[in-house]
Amino acid sequence: MPTSRLRVARDPALALIVRIFVGSVAERWDVPEGVREDLRLAASEVFSVAVDAGPGDLMSFELSSENAELELRADAVQSERGRPDDVEGWDGRFDLVRALFPDAEIGDTVRIRVPAA
Repeated sequence: MPTSRLRVARDPALALIVRIFVGSVAERWDVPEGVREDLRLAASEVFSVAVDAGPGDLMSFELSSENAELELRADAVQSERGRPDDVEGWDGRFDLVRALFPDAEIGDTVRIRVPAA
């Protein structure tokens, strides 16, 4: 099972790095362009949720491929403070992820699974 992993600080300046990582790995694994774009957008939204949650441990993004399925997994989405109730858009960001990937598992770990090419 091929796996690629990125650990990144909760710094808004690193959002582009997350998008590039997800897009590059998905391209290398021949994921169709439309699905690649959706995965990059979902990763951006998940990363933004983590940044909005405040300082915390490094986040990790992992892409793995097994049995004709690709999984994007993001760990440590929430900080030690947990979910900030006063952050505007918190639920909206996850709503976008759910709109793109209705079967996504969303919590402190986010898992998105798509068919591999």
